[in-house]
Amino acid sequence: MRALIGAAALVMVFCTPVQAADLEGPARFCGYSPIIDLLPGEKVTTLEGGIHAGNFRWEGPFGMLDVRGIGWGARPNGQIVEARTSTRPARFAQRRDEDGRYVVALWNGGHGAAYFSSAAPLTARQMKAIRRVTLFEEGETPPDCGLRTIFSWE
Repeated sequence: MRALIGAAALVMVFCTPVQAADLEGPARFCGYSPIIDLLPGEKVTTLEGGIHAGNFRWEGPFGMLDVRGIGWGARPNGQIVEARTSTRPARFAQRRDEDGRYVVALWNGGHGAAYFSSAAPLTARQMKAIRRVTLFEEGETPPDCGLRTIFSWE
């Protein structure tokens, strides 16, 4: 009986549409690859996703960043400007993509990657926020994720 109640609760959680207000900090958000400890005043708006990746918008006092997280990807292109450590992913130099947007990538040295983009060059405050992000990859289950994106076949 206990398992049935737990399963029913999971179905209700995963089948209920998520509103942006549901993804406000403070809380740990685990998207497809990025792990962000959202601070008060920060929020995530999920946009679209698939089996291996997903997009979301991250907003806070630093401004707004569009984020593409990939849980099963390759090393990003470009130059590493901050080497990977046991607690932080590698950070790549800011560059412009083919759409003219400014992009900074993170990579965990395996398959986890995240791309943070903006129409204008990323500010010092945005870079400081990005430095708080860690990454995971498919098959891993990061702890304490109060907010997360999941894949659904629907």
